[in-house]
Amino acid sequence: VVVISDENYTFNIISPETPEKSSSINMKNSLITPEFAKSRKRKCFIGNFTNEDLNSPKRQKNFLNVTKKILFKKRKQIKTLQKQKGRLIKKIRTMKQLMTHLREEKNLISQNCFSHLQETLPDIENEILMKQLKIKSSKQISPALRTFALTLNFYSPSAYNYVRSSFNKVLPHPSTLRKWYSTIDGSPSFTSEALNAIKIKSEEMLAKGKQLICGLIMDEMYIKENIHYNGKRLQGYINYGIKTDEVDGLPKAREALVFLLVSINSHWKIPIAYFLTNGLNIQEKANLVNTVLSFVHDKGVSVKTFTFDGAATNISMSACLGANLTMPCIKSYFTHPETKQKVHIFLDPAHMLKHCRNTLGDWGVLYDKNGQLIKWDYFKELVTIQDKTGLHCGTKIRSRHINYQKEKMKVKLACQTFSSSVADAFLYCSDILKLEAFKNVNATITFCKNINNIFDFLNTRNFLTKTQFKKPLKAKDEENILIIIEESIEYIKSLQVKIENKFVPLIKSGRKTGFLGLIVCLQSVKEFYFDVIKTSTLEFFLTYKISQDHLEMLFSNISSMGGFNNNPTASQFEAAYKRLIIHTELKISKEANCQVLDCTPILTVSSNKKIENKIGNLDLICAEDYEETDTFENINNYNNELMFVDDVIQYIAGFVVRKLYKQITCNICLHLLSDDKMIPKQLSLLDIKNRGGLTKPTKDMIYLCKIAEITFRTFQQALPSIKYDIIEYLTIKATSKLQITKIFKEISDHILDQSPLDNHLLQLIKMSFKCYFKIRVHHYNLTISQPQQRIRSSLTKIIHFKNQC
Repeated sequence: VVVISDENYTFNIISPETPEKSSSINMKNSLITPEFAKSRKRKCFIGNFTNEDLNSPKRQKNFLNVTKKILFKKRKQIKTLQKQKGRLIKKIRTMKQLMTHLREEKNLISQNCFSHLQETLPDIENEILMKQLKIKSSKQISPALRTFALTLNFYSPSAYNYVRSSFNKVLPHPSTLRKWYSTIDGSPSFTSEALNAIKIKSEEMLAKGKQLICGLIMDEMYIKENIHYNGKRLQGYINYGIKTDEVDGLPKAREALVFLLVSINSHWKIPIAYFLTNGLNIQEKANLVNTVLSFVHDKGVSVKTFTFDGAATNISMSACLGANLTMPCIKSYFTHPETKQKVHIFLDPAHMLKHCRNTLGDWGVLYDKNGQLIKWDYFKELVTIQDKTGLHCGTKIRSRHINYQKEKMKVKLACQTFSSSVADAFLYCSDILKLEAFKNVNATITFCKNINNIFDFLNTRNFLTKTQFKKPLKAKDEENILIIIEESIEYIKSLQVKIENKFVPLIKSGRKTGFLGLIVCLQSVKEFYFDVIKTSTLEFFLTYKISQDHLEMLFSNISSMGGFNNNPTASQFEAAYKRLIIHTELKISKEANCQVLDCTPILTVSSNKKIENKIGNLDLICAEDYEETDTFENINNYNNELMFVDDVIQYIAGFVVRKLYKQITCNICLHLLSDDKMIPKQLSLLDIKNRGGLTKPTKDMIYLCKIAEITFRTFQQALPSIKYDIIEYLTIKATSKLQITKIFKEISDHILDQSPLDNHLLQLIKMSFKCYFKIRVHHYNLTISQPQQRIRSSLTKIIHFKNQC
């Protein structure tokens, strides 16, 4: 008897010896044809069999085989559908992976767009899922989905089209977005939509019993002189909010003057107005500022700070407003035109720092109050030593920082030049290495530390930090705040320059702007503290709120709209401004009441990595040998700058130990990596730079890193010709030169119960070498990849001035 069962059919087939019972075959769903087959065709399907076919044992066997084949195919199909369903469910699980897919795989959005979308995504994920499942939502397009669509389309229209096509057109058509933009005027003047959004925020703060306090920031962006007719009006002439078609003889606009409002006791910022200009005099600028303050006041906002850069017209404008930014009687505030309260002036600290760097770099020498030299040559000499040895002593300064003339606008170059790490490197070269080139460097060290501390004090961002100069302004820290301000102002005032063999105070010289601007900022912080913090209007104040970076980021977004065109036309500027306003308006008025859910990936890329055919250890050992120097014969004589290289290796070894702490789980082996109680024979670079957070490696770890450095230098020039995994190759070469019996003797008993070919000692050595070689290979590649002469920035400016961009 053959019994075949399945969900769709059941057979009880009786042997042909009992033909009288053959009629008892039970076939569910009538899968066997009742008629006789007239042809002798091969039967490959269940429907080809008849009742009489089951009387023959051979045909019964064929029927059984066909049935099994059908079952196998059906079960395979079911399994495939289950996998497909699982992949689909996994595919539309998180929005975060959609952003990762667009950023890493498709390269359709920038890192800035990626970060912004991650921070601003509310409950869009559920809505997309509902539309995917054809579930009708209560609204056609919700504010959350509208915000996401506008943001993604602003940063990358190609990414928007890709996401829209991938999700069955759940996002609005681009023409719909253009209709939304058309509701915003966007022409040069005060932006009513932005002012209305500010009024809503002000009412929300009043409902909580607080007043909305903001800071005003002003800056100009160069635009290309170009006239464009958009179908309704001409764009490109100067415009202060009037209709240009009613005025004849207007000049072309060269700049867009933008005003941006940053909330001090909340977390938002918004551009409120812009004007197209061709050069404003100081009185016209002052009138615009007063007008902006009056407009904002009508919306219930109290403006307490006003930030601009150090342009000569801006400093003169402050005098028209009622301030005085000149020595000796500095008045760093003016009265509000409506409330008559103080509005504190800040010259952007980042711009002031660049001016200070330019002054020292161009003049070469400054003097402190004792007449000691502050020399630019010390910075050059430090870079020379680092380039010569191929190692740097924990600093960011490179030849790019010395040759800053063609990159004067980059703030990070100035910040990294006057950093505490550079001051520590000067101290190390002077006191430890006793280098003649760094003789009398103490005045320069003091200068670097003071400028670094002043900039940190004017750039506080973290409310929880405990660092002295990076803490927010609070009433309980009044004594410390006032000491920092007074000492910093006195130091800047004491700086001198020699003109015609006479010492002249730097703040009275022709290059005073940067140093005078820092004094103004410090004085404004002091006045702001007594005006706002001490009166309990605010509990604390983060000085980064007054930075012009907020407006610079807005300009960067406007540039990205045109393919990172940093010289847009007036029409391009207006189009980007409208898009930013719509997005900002939604973020303020809608998203404030939404809860950000966990991010969910919608598109996924397979997590399976392609398995590469890695070459084994034997193949690497047997690989062709490269000519080696006799560097290994004497570890202590591999470089003329012995102490410098040794100390830098020790510094790197500390970082290697910190990385190994995250990988090693054996407590016995962990104790072999660092020794914070070890007292060195003399101070090293690690001791000078250590402020409590650095790790001190043991002698064995330092020895391993020295072997690794020697190996790297031996094969440094041959790296491009190595055919194998470079890290593995260098690790094997370094291990072959190592005397294992002389290191980590403390675990000689610990490894007895382990495999002799893969014990903890060998694993520790290999992990240390690999970590060190990764650091050195990346640093070496980065060093040789730097251009010798940077011309992009200067040539870009030349193109701008020629108006041909």
